[in-house]
Amino acid sequence: MRTARHLLTRRYAQPVVTLMLVGLLLAHPFISARQGLLLFVLAALLALFISIRRSDLKLRIYLGISSFVLVWSIFWDLHPGLEKLFLYSSCISTYFIFIFFIIHDLLKTTEITKNEIFSLINCYLIVGTVFSFVYEIIFYSTPESFSFGPHNIYDHSIFLYYSFITITTLGYGDVVPISPFARHIAIIEAIFGQFYIAIVVSYILGKYIQRKLA
Repeated sequence: MRTARHLLTRRYAQPVVTLMLVGLLLAHPFISARQGLLLFVLAALLALFISIRRSDLKLRIYLGISSFVLVWSIFWDLHPGLEKLFLYSSCISTYFIFIFFIIHDLLKTTEITKNEIFSLINCYLIVGTVFSFVYEIIFYSTPESFSFGPHNIYDHSIFLYYSFITITTLGYGDVVPISPFARHIAIIEAIFGQFYIAIVVSYILGKYIQRKLA
């Protein structure tokens, strides 16, 4: 017999995280950078934790340690540049590792429910946000790597905006990568966005539709 906790995790956890991530994207311009980063880290870690199907103890220990380090580092009173570099690098490495495992497990699963569909959405939103960290690190190390419009404010919101117009291949042209490294990262994100929709999402949705029709 399933417990109430299991039902909550299976039925509602992923949709709740989706609402949290979308809400954070909408609220980002109206809250401080530290508040936004803390809420995103908590929402993303929750999404990754409930998406992992593996019983590998080492993997879960790593996620637990990463969760502690990421939350602690947000309030770490250090030089702003070093703090940002450490925190963003930790987010990038942690999230990409776990997203790889989640996508791998989703492609292997035989039972596709609405929870797995929301898990796909959450991975997409997390990847778009993580790439914004990559762009900001590039800008921090080499400010001339990007060309901005005259009215843009140089904070994280501009890189979040640029990341999502890149992963969705909208490309408005108001933020332009200049350095070869920044351009190649943008290419990688755009390719990931297209392949993710064309291969991963279509494959999972196909299995979901087959299950409904069976």
